[in-house]
Amino acid sequence: MKKQKRNLFDELMQGLDDLADARTGKQTLRTHEVEINPAPDVTADEVLA
Repeated sequence: MKKQKRNLFDELMQGLDDLADARTGKQTLRTHEVEINPAPDVTADEVLA
């Protein structure tokens, strides 16, 4: 059984249409809260190791 190729352009355009609808109040999109952790302090020597 072959998989159908995804049409990424259509998926992106659908997402942008959904976002536009959400901004005008026509649709409610699912949202997630994300906690942003600070970046660790890394020296150049640690990166090269």
